[in-house]
Amino acid sequence: LLRLSQVRSPSARPLTASAMAARHGARKRSAGALGGGSGMLPQDSKGREGKRGIRSTASSLGLRGSYTGYCPLASPETDGRPIGSNAAPPPDVERMPLAGLDSADFFERFVLARRPVILDVASSPDGPLAELLGLRGLAARWARPGCEGAAAMAEGPAAETPVVAERRAAASVAFGQSDAGERCSTTLGAVCKELACGSELVYLTTQPLPEEDDGCPAALAAPHVLALLRGARRLRPKLLGNLALAQLNLWLGRSAEGSSSGLHHDFHDNLYVLLRGAKEFRLFSPRCVDLLAPAGADHGRPKMHSNGLLCYVPGIRDDGAPQAVVRDWLRAGRRGAASKGADSDDEDDEAMLESLLDEKSSGRRRQGGRSKRREVQPERSLPDSFCRASTLPNAARPLPELLAGRHLTARLSEGDLLYLPASWFHEVISRGGGPGGHLALNFWMAPPHAKGSFEQPYEDSFWLEKFQVLHQAARASMEASPGAPRRRGRGANTGGVRRAQPRKKPRA
Repeated sequence: LLRLSQVRSPSARPLTASAMAARHGARKRSAGALGGGSGMLPQDSKGREGKRGIRSTASSLGLRGSYTGYCPLASPETDGRPIGSNAAPPPDVERMPLAGLDSADFFERFVLARRPVILDVASSPDGPLAELLGLRGLAARWARPGCEGAAAMAEGPAAETPVVAERRAAASVAFGQSDAGERCSTTLGAVCKELACGSELVYLTTQPLPEEDDGCPAALAAPHVLALLRGARRLRPKLLGNLALAQLNLWLGRSAEGSSSGLHHDFHDNLYVLLRGAKEFRLFSPRCVDLLAPAGADHGRPKMHSNGLLCYVPGIRDDGAPQAVVRDWLRAGRRGAASKGADSDDEDDEAMLESLLDEKSSGRRRQGGRSKRREVQPERSLPDSFCRASTLPNAARPLPELLAGRHLTARLSEGDLLYLPASWFHEVISRGGGPGGHLALNFWMAPPHAKGSFEQPYEDSFWLEKFQVLHQAARASMEASPGAPRRRGRGANTGGVRRAQPRKKPRA
């Protein structure tokens, strides 16, 4: 599954599509399922073969040409002027009240159009989690602003839940650039108490999750997230309609002057809920990919789908599903409304395997001459989805001149929701100098198929079935926890999901 690369450490961050596809290919190779194969790399759009041809094509034609979604630098708001013209900076991200916006309208206006939006839930007296998840009263105290929420989280039933936190050497160092050895195993309560004492050197981000044999996640969220959401009536907000959740995450830190996430893109659609503090998202659409040059473009095989999803290995669908995994899912009898888009050819598999072999051989070279490699190419430590440039005024590497000062801005205050489509580049400035720090909960969703609809966002039921399994496991875990309230009523265990009905076998 595609995962955010907010956690940079390869051993600590969630599995990316590249890693999952490569791992799947390795299993197939070892089983001899693909045989010898042709050994040929897929051709590019001009019929040229090999890795060098693919890279030169990306450079000459530009990845951005595939993207058909919204871009504020070439849209009616800027009179259709393209990137690089002397247009004024784009306006801030559109803001509108959540009340009155139904899930179908949200899908058509923003999800399908690939357009960010800020949703205001200030009118809800119980806060955003009551509106989204039905989490109210004492069960939602930990999400309240200020000292009250911080104390409830530090002393509540989730306080003793183990977590892995990231540390930085000084407040001037950006989070997310540490090795796995610099992450510490602790508890949620210990992190809360350290932040309450004024520390700005610890940050709670995504957590490593267990995986199934095919590389797919075996959990919807880390234990501390499920413990905090124990009283929720649902885990998938109604606003998301039929989009399939992939993971829920908690983000907790403290910074009086503002800390940066680094400029990067994600592999999922994102619904981001700010609970404490303030955050500023500085955004560029996927159309800016050629100018921002993410690290994966240097050593990967980049491809951009029309919905904006940017991948660095072949064989990934536009909804983020590796084609080889989907094919095995279909063969195993977990049938969906499969279309020909779920098929994969030998070239995709062979290219995936070559990517794995390249990865393994470069890994051996790193192990054999690690110190020398770090001296020569220290920047290769960046994950594929991160850029070396930054929007910060005193950055070591500023933005390209054509993009300087032209980012789209989303300013979030407590209670705001931000919808951000997959592969929109963003640098997040987090502020929260009080005892409660800054706190957010986010929902990652598989990006919809480019020609999807509200009723069927994806080309088959692969993601829906994955979500149903994860949701049931999450509910079982929450209800088995000590002090967990019993959920009653229709739909309590389905997250508002209509179960996929088994298809009748066709007659011979």
